[in-house]
Parts: sequence; C-alpha cells; structure tokens
Amino acid sequence: MEVFVARQPILREDDTVFAYELLYRNGKENRFIPMDANQATSEVLMNSFVTIGLERLSNRKPCFINFTEDLLLDKVPEYFHSEELIVEILEHVSFSLDLIRVCRELKQKGYSIALDDVIDVDRASLYEVLHYVDILKVDIRLVTDENRKKIIQLAKEYNLTLLAEKVETTEERQRCLEEGFELFQGFYFSKPDIVKGVDVPFYTSAYVQMIKELSNTDYGINIEKVTQILEQDLALTYKLLKLINSSQQRTRVPIQSIKQAVMLLGTETLKKWLYVLSIEQAAPVSSKSQLVVKTSLVRAKMCEQIAIRMRTKEKSDGYFLTGFMSLIDVITQRPVCEVIESLPLDTDIKKALQGFENMYRHVLNIAVSMEEADFEWLEDNLIHWGLEFTEVFEVYGQAIAWADQLFQEHFKEMAKKEK
Repeated sequence: MEVFVARQPILREDDTVFAYELLYRNGKENRFIPMDANQATSEVLMNSFVTIGLERLSNRKPCFINFTEDLLLDKVPEYFHSEELIVEILEHVSFSLDLIRVCRELKQKGYSIALDDVIDVDRASLYEVLHYVDILKVDIRLVTDENRKKIIQLAKEYNLTLLAEKVETTEERQRCLEEGFELFQGFYFSKPDIVKGVDVPFYTSAYVQMIKELSNTDYGINIEKVTQILEQDLALTYKLLKLINSSQQRTRVPIQSIKQAVMLLGTETLKKWLYVLSIEQAAPVSSKSQLVVKTSLVRAKMCEQIAIRMRTKEKSDGYFLTGFMSLIDVITQRPVCEVIESLPLDTDIKKALQGFENMYRHVLNIAVSMEEADFEWLEDNLIHWGLEFTEVFEVYGQAIAWADQLFQEHFKEMAKKEK
C-alpha cells in the first residue's frame, strides 16, 4: 500500500535548511484532505519515522509535526528522539494545567516546542506555556499589525525564536527579517513536496492478540507469547525493528532474534506504539502481500528447523529471522540494501539478506532451493552440510503446514466474507 507525506523546508535567514515540517497527505494530490486530527498525526508519525524513514524525508534534520491535545496528553512525542522532533502545538489547543505540565516535562527532556499559527496573544493561559516554548510560528497573512507588534515584543521578553509562515514575496521576507524573524516558511521558498513510500500491511488478528497479551495484568506479560505473535506477522516485526531505530530505545546492539527486539524495545513502549497504530488503523491486506508473507513464513520455519538439524553454533532464532525478512524488499518495493540499512539487524544476517555467503545465507539458500524445486542444486549441496534430501523435504512440508495453519487463523473472517 502506498503512503504519502508532504514536507516543506523551514529556512534560516541565509536560506539554509533548519528543519522540515511534515504534513499529512493521502495521495499524490498536494493538498490536505480534512480528517480526524489524531489519525492524521498518527499516520504522519508512522509513515515518516517507520515506513519512509527520516533518512529519506529530512536527511535527519529536525521535523516539525503537529500534535493534538489528546496525543500530547498521552505523551506520544516522547516515543521519538528529541533531536529529531520539534513538537508543534496546534493553535486551538486549550492550555490546561495538564497540558502545561506535559510541556514542562517535554522541555526538561530536551524537546523543542513550537506554537503554531500565532496571531493573537490575548489568551491568559498562553503566558503560562510560554516558559516552555522555543518557537512562535506567526501566520503573517492573518495577523494584524497590532498583534504582530505584540508578538514580536513577547518573543523578545521570553527569548523566543520567531518563525514567519506563509511567506510568499520578497517584500514579506525582507520585512520579517527587519522585524527580527529568524526562520522562514512559505511558497516564496518552496511548496510542500510529496514523498512516497510503501507500507507493509499487518494482520488485524495478530494486532488484537498482541494488545490482549500486553494488557495481561492477571499473570503478567509473557515475552515468549509476544514473540510468538510477532513471528506470525512480518509487518509487525518489520515495524518493530524500525521502531527500535526511530524511538528513544535506539540501540547499537545488533538484533539476532525477534525476542531480543521485543526485550530491547520493552513492553511498555511496544504498547504505546500499538496505540499509535490503532489510531492509524490497519489497511486491508492484498492477495499479493498475503502470498509474499506466507512464503516468508515458510522460509522462516524452514531456516529455523534446518539450522537445528545442522546444529549450527548460532541460535535458530537468527535463522528464523533471516528467512522471515528474506522478502522484505519485495513487500516494501525498495532495494534490499536500502531496506535493511534502517534496521538494527545483526551484521551477518544483513549480509545474508544481501546475498553474501555465510551460514545464514547457506541455510536460506537451502530453503529457497526447496521452494523453487531446484533438486539438482540440493543434491549437489546438501551432502556438504550432512543433510538428507528426505529430511529437508520433510521440514519443507512441516513449514508449509505451519504457515497454512497461521493463515487459517488470520484470514478466517476474511474467507467468510469472500464466500
């Protein structure tokens, strides 16, 4: 499924890029389609940080993203690195005591906060939040001259950066410069341009199982069960790996198994991200993506079981992960090198996915050759690994049966609808 994010540069007075504002788009048409604000922000977050990636969107420059009052109170900005995100508070947000407390906590944790579309400073509650604000975004086309002077004076008193938005002419830019504005955004510099990515659809049933398991307060959260659920869903696993790189849990530790990824991210953070996903909502899964995911499942199970029979020194979990991710370039429609670059995978697993020879690749080659019925290759190579063809054939049949069972569980309701 294609996803879209619009970005518009925010420039310094010397016309160098300071940051980008990321905007919701639901297609190639470069305009906002009215929708629920919580959902729009959630989709921008997931599409930007997970599906497309900040490397492509902003070259790791800070990103301005609008946050609704609900998402602020749920502390969603804290899922991201403070140096990559500028929290933009919408103009109609009420500055309640709870919201001011959230802003104070964000400021203490190193986040920058911008107030959007500032055209009036007569709200009493505004002065309470200004202690924690860094940037005032002034809509120069709507603000009156009187309010404009008040805002400029206020910025001096609170030591705030002024950002002029909707700048469209040389004269407007020059006037803003003379008034002390330091940042600029608008059609004079650049219209928003659209960046496209391909999302990996996840299965609603696996998502529901995950929510249920992570909400288990009676017996505690079972990490093994959470891992087992993820091992059934390529999309959720891929998003989990991307989240580790995008979130505050970013790690330099190479991931060798899905269980390790769960433990690094943590169940609390995983629950928060599932909340964002629930707002974004699951997209329908196409028959093509079903086939790719099913093939990935078969490969994963085959690699795991072959590794066990070969008694490899690496844990079989790593072989499962290798097989599971072996078609991620197909489902994301991006080159494999580009996809895995943004994933915190073990170096040997990355090399195997790129086609370099190592033990992970050797085992994956066996699974792929069985899948393609390349019996000549199998006959020439299995003996080297001390494996019998009948043994591999048996593993292949068991892997298909395992994948079929999972699909019956995932698509039971879908199959009923189709009938």
